[in-house]
Amino acid sequence: MREYRTPILSYLLLILSVYILQHFLDSGTVFSISAALMLLIPFLANTDYNYFYFNSRGFIRGVLISLGVLAVYFLVLFIYSLISGKYPGIRETGYSFFLIQLILVAIPEEVFFRGYLQKEFGNNYRAIILVSLLFAIAHLLIVCATSGGLSVCIQNGLTFFPSLVMGYLYMKTGTLWSSIFFHFCANILHILIKFS
Repeated sequence: MREYRTPILSYLLLILSVYILQHFLDSGTVFSISAALMLLIPFLANTDYNYFYFNSRGFIRGVLISLGVLAVYFLVLFIYSLISGKYPGIRETGYSFFLIQLILVAIPEEVFFRGYLQKEFGNNYRAIILVSLLFAIAHLLIVCATSGGLSVCIQNGLTFFPSLVMGYLYMKTGTLWSSIFFHFCANILHILIKFS
């Protein structure tokens, strides 16, 4: 348990910092600071992992797995639209939205949660489940504390399930780029698709 002290304290420091900053700064500033902290904490913890190691074979494998999982997601959305009578559409957005999702969300979260925490906890199935719980709790604490809406809280609690996929991708492919790819695509689809 002693070997997990630093990653657990790092996680608590991150969550507490973001939670406190939300009460004093605007959301855009907090968003940027939290991304910087997620990238900085692993380096300050003296981990010698190469977070941005690119393994082309692992990345291609990760992309194929991601596309399969996302195809299942589309199938669920299609069935939901048939049952509910609500049909999916696409929200309009600019190019900056995509850059923000990649640079301030997918990359920092994957470096911190998969590249740092999951690796520190053993990069095995147990670590995937533990880090996915921490990932969902972080989303619940930070988003629900400011939004107050039940549906928003439930959606953020459900981040546990895509986090399992991201953890599996990292464990099986050996490169964060496969989990970054899935994280980016899943966020884009979840945010852009609306039902009316």
